[in-house]
Amino acid sequence: MPRILTDVLLVSPNDYIRPVSLEIGDDGLISRIHEGHRPPEGIEVIFDGGGEVYLTAGFIDIHTHGAKGFDLSYGTLEAVEAHAEAKLAEGVTTFLPTTWTASPEHKIRMAEAAAAYRKNQRFARAPFLHVEGPYLNPAQAGAQDTRYMRRPDVEEIRRIHEVCPVGLISLAIELDGALPFLSEMRKMGIVTSAAHSAASYSDFEAAREMGLAHLTHYCNQMSALHHRNVGLVGAALLDDGVMIEVICDGIHLCPDMIRLVFKHRSCDRLMLITDSIAAAHLGDGRYPLHDGEIIVKDGAARIPAGNLAGSIVTFDEALRKVASLTGLPLNELSKTCAANQAKSLRLSDRGRILPGLLADLTLLTPGLEVVATYVGGELRYSA
Repeated sequence: MPRILTDVLLVSPNDYIRPVSLEIGDDGLISRIHEGHRPPEGIEVIFDGGGEVYLTAGFIDIHTHGAKGFDLSYGTLEAVEAHAEAKLAEGVTTFLPTTWTASPEHKIRMAEAAAAYRKNQRFARAPFLHVEGPYLNPAQAGAQDTRYMRRPDVEEIRRIHEVCPVGLISLAIELDGALPFLSEMRKMGIVTSAAHSAASYSDFEAAREMGLAHLTHYCNQMSALHHRNVGLVGAALLDDGVMIEVICDGIHLCPDMIRLVFKHRSCDRLMLITDSIAAAHLGDGRYPLHDGEIIVKDGAARIPAGNLAGSIVTFDEALRKVASLTGLPLNELSKTCAANQAKSLRLSDRGRILPGLLADLTLLTPGLEVVATYVGGELRYSA
C-alpha cells in the first residue's frame, strides 16, 4: 500500500522550496510528488510536516571512520553497526565506512567487518568501503600511523575489493607508483582522492590526467597555497572539475576559510564530510584510538602530540555551520549533502528527491535539526 509524507517543504537542487506531499511505493522508491499542502485521499499518511518541516534527500557521508565509541579499525560487525546506527541520527542514509592506515592484515579485517554489515544493512546503507591510507606521505601524516605507510599497491586493493567493494581511495598522489595506480583504479571503477599529500600543482595535473577526482578533507594535511607553488589548496581553486571534501566543524576549516571556499567554489563541486571518529556523539574526554589515545576538548579531537585526529562533528551540525556562515539557500547547499556525493560515486538511485529514486529521506526542522530519517521509505530514526 502506498504511503505518504504530507505537507513538507521540498528541498532539492536546482528547484525551488515549496510544500509537497511525497508518495512512497511498496518497493521503497519515491513514486509521486504531489504539489501543495493537501495530500491526496486514500493514502496512508506516515508523517505530517505541518508546512514547516524540510524534506531533503538522505545525506551521504563518504568519509567517516566511526561514532558512538566504535570505529572501523575495531574490525567487528558490532562496530560497523553502531557506526551505521549513529549516522541515522545525523540524517545520513548512506555512508562509506572509512579505514585507517594499518597493516595489510588489519585492512582485510576492516573490509571483512564492512562486508558483514552489508549483508544486513539495517541502519544506514553502506554501498562501498573508503580506503584512506596506507598510501600516504609520512610528512603529512596527521594522526595516521607512519609505521604502516607504504607505496600504492594495486594487488592489495584487489584483495580488499574482493572482500568488500571499494568505492573511494584517498592517497598521496606524489608517491612513487601513484600515477599508474590511479590509472588502474580508474579501470576498476574506483574513485580516487588526494590526501595526506605534499604534492605540487604539477603533480596534481599529472594525477588528474590519470583519473584523480577528489581532494580529501580540503586544506588539511595537504600542500598549502604559496605564491610560487599553489599546491593542492590552490589546485582546488584553479580546477573547475575536481570535487572537494570539506569538514565544516569550524576547526579543520576556520569560519573565514569556510566562507572563502563557498564563495569561490560552486556548490556543484563541494561535498560535506564528517571524517568522524569513535568519539563522535560522546563529547569531551579521552578515548582509545588503535593502540593510542584521542583527547577531545572544546569540540576538537587530537592525539597527545596535538595533531587533529578526524572530527567529532555530526553531518547535520556541519550543514548548520555552513548555512549560518554562508547564507546560501538550502536548496543550493543540498547539493553538498547528497547530490554531489551520489553523482561522484555513480550512485544513480539516490541523492535527490525524484520519482523512481530510493526513498532515502531526511526531515529537518527550520533550524536544520534532524526530525526523522527514512531509508527505503522505512522510518529508521526519529528525534
